Amino acid sequence: MHFRTRRPFAIIVFLTTAVAFSSIGSYAGSLETIQAKIAQALKRPGIRSTDWGIEVADADNRVLVAVNPDKPFRPASVLKVLTTATALDKLGPDFRYRTTVQTNGTLQADGVLSGDVILVGRGDPNLFDPSGELLDKPALQELAEQLRALGVRRITGDIVGDDSYFDLNAHGDGWTAQDLKSIYGAPINALSYNNNVFWVHTSPTKLNRLVGVSIEPRTSYFRIRNLGVTGSAKATRTIYARVIPGTKTLVISGVLPLGQGFSHHILLDRPGEVTATIFKEELQRQGISVAGGVQVIHCGELPPEARRQWKQIAEHESPPLVRGVEIINKRSQNLHAEMLLRTLGAEFRGSGTDEAGLEVVKDFVVSAGIDTRGISLKDGCGLSRDNLVTPRFQTSLLLALSSRPYFDLFLNTLAVSGTDGTLKRRMAAQPVRGVIHAKTGTLNGVSTLSGYMTTRSGRTLAFSIFANNASASIHRVQRTIDEICSLFVNLY
Repeated sequence: MHFRTRRPFAIIVFLTTAVAFSSIGSYAGSLETIQAKIAQALKRPGIRSTDWGIEVADADNRVLVAVNPDKPFRPASVLKVLTTATALDKLGPDFRYRTTVQTNGTLQADGVLSGDVILVGRGDPNLFDPSGELLDKPALQELAEQLRALGVRRITGDIVGDDSYFDLNAHGDGWTAQDLKSIYGAPINALSYNNNVFWVHTSPTKLNRLVGVSIEPRTSYFRIRNLGVTGSAKATRTIYARVIPGTKTLVISGVLPLGQGFSHHILLDRPGEVTATIFKEELQRQGISVAGGVQVIHCGELPPEARRQWKQIAEHESPPLVRGVEIINKRSQNLHAEMLLRTLGAEFRGSGTDEAGLEVVKDFVVSAGIDTRGISLKDGCGLSRDNLVTPRFQTSLLLALSSRPYFDLFLNTLAVSGTDGTLKRRMAAQPVRGVIHAKTGTLNGVSTLSGYMTTRSGRTLAFSIFANNASASIHRVQRTIDEICSLFVNLY
């Protein structure tokens, strides 16, 4: 897919049911057909009360169709395109996160390391890879094996988790109370493990006996208080798991009927401490005893001169950044996007905060010559309800990316219609299947889609479709968005 720099052009305006469309030149015939069908689709009950923003541009960078192109909309997860594009531009596709093990002590000939061992996190979201797609082995296992190969057999001090690369703000600005309870709103930390979500699996035993409990990933971090009871097969399931705030106590309560298993997620409110604990357990599995406990160093708690006394004794490098960007864009992984935003801030502003990261993002946008009027950015993943972008801004971003040397890599990180990611079950019929590379976005009352499509005639189009304040179901709004895409693929 190749685009040229956007240039001025004549606009012919069609007014249809109070919605303004623009088209150009020799394409007017087919565009008029598309415009009429879009206007008809947007008049449907439930759909017509939705706020719509659309812009579609062709390979000559000429706007073909526009509906409210300069009106600000909540982009939802479409915002991840901006975050990941900035990262690829500033850090480069081959950037690798470094997670190191340091010590303030000395290693003696008998294998005793006299001092503390510090696990230093620098924002790698994939220290644990449950899918097995990125890592040959868990990062903490690799680091523990390096210490054993170094000759370490006993550590006299503590295992310290250093998550000071990011600030202590665990959530983005504008996230709701419901977000903070959900997997998609997992807390942000520079030393994260398993997306900072653990699973409590419960299974029935015998009637009126305590349920069976296991935790995934496995760890001894939590103190389990099991109050869950096995009920009859006809009992109502009320089993529930929660961590008492400010403690390590995991409470399981309620009733689990015979014949049913149930899993409940818990969010880690102390990710750095949990990760350091798991590292200690991994060291012990490698035959390295640890005399001390687990400590955590947060942002601002340790003077720089103290760090200069540390010595590095092990290191893990992540896969190339572009692999992580694929997880963010195809799976719409919020935590990874937020960690990437703060990495930008830490690397280029010396501060692992959302604010610093957003400064880097804005610098990228300005350097790309994109108009930022009407734009408000609050986080990196699109979960904030205070984010606002316009369809024209989003499409201009897509066009700017098309001339970058990493464009083909970026394109392959987007979900593909009917094939993978968040578009796997959308637009799966021919000829739309496989010809749309795009980022989806969904919030309550919000559905968005932005990316690139290849039409039946071989033309390449960049598009942004935003639906806000929807009264119809999100699935119905998504079907309308997909229908609009299909119109271009089929007729243009």
